[in-house]
Amino acid sequence: MFSSPVSVADLHCDLLFYLTCKKGRTAYDPNICCSIPEMRQGKVIFQTLAVFTETKPGSAKAAHDQFAAYNTIKDTQDVQFVLAIENASGLCEENEKLEVAITRLEQVLALSPLLYLSLTWNSENRFGGGNASTKGLKRDGEVLLELLNEKKIAIDLSHTSDALAEGILNYIDKKGLGLIPIASHSNFRKIADHPRNLPDEIAKEILKRGGIIGLNFVRAFIGKDAKDFLSHVEHAAQLGCLNNLCCGADFAHEGDFPEELNYLKPIYFADFSSASCYPKLWSLFSKRLSQEEIEAISHKNFFSFLQRTGCEALSKER
Repeated sequence: MFSSPVSVADLHCDLLFYLTCKKGRTAYDPNICCSIPEMRQGKVIFQTLAVFTETKPGSAKAAHDQFAAYNTIKDTQDVQFVLAIENASGLCEENEKLEVAITRLEQVLALSPLLYLSLTWNSENRFGGGNASTKGLKRDGEVLLELLNEKKIAIDLSHTSDALAEGILNYIDKKGLGLIPIASHSNFRKIADHPRNLPDEIAKEILKRGGIIGLNFVRAFIGKDAKDFLSHVEHAAQLGCLNNLCCGADFAHEGDFPEELNYLKPIYFADFSSASCYPKLWSLFSKRLSQEEIEAISHKNFFSFLQRTGCEALSKER
């Protein structure tokens, strides 16, 4: 029998981007989807904070501001935070020398462990092709992959083109890297046909290599209605990756979305539109899953990933 509450560890939200879009914002502002009060209501005990940047002039400054915002909230009680980078353009812009990426990454690691990094966002950049592109892995991307391998930082495939995902996996094999691929906030393309979702062959590679996949709560990536959450979970079970499935909600303030994403609005289903919604999600999941399976998805699979990848400092449950 299902019993609530269930603790949550989440792989992706855009709280830092929210904090830096306008002056005066705080992590306690009501109704921003991913505020600290909403996390507490949803029993979120571990939250990955993505440093999101578009690929354009000023990306590095935007990332720097988000790292500074992280420094102001990192010691929040009840919720443990860790950083991730969504788009390597925040480390190195298109016209900069690649060496600055190494320097900036070292500065980030002095501030906090980094759970994962994605080479791209939607568009193509110097590292490879984003999910709205058909470009594959570029030489600067190869260099960055080797750096991530050295630093034991996971590579995120959530915003890659299919060609880039394949290029990353092939380069890992070619060089014998121990780099682990994940998809921090992506669902399954077989259920919802969107380029942001994973084709089965990439999902299977993530599973084979010990990575994890974070369920995304964006409506367009789920399906026609919220019940399609269950279809994604059932498909994960068919692929054999139920023990690799986590939460990667992708909660963000709708008013801050780049114009190119306006087609996604409304972004979330009404009942699953903020970090406070997790008890409702577990109630939905209980129609098909056991309490043990729900707890695995909610947090245990995530903590198991941290333990087996050597992130001991992050793997202690609260």
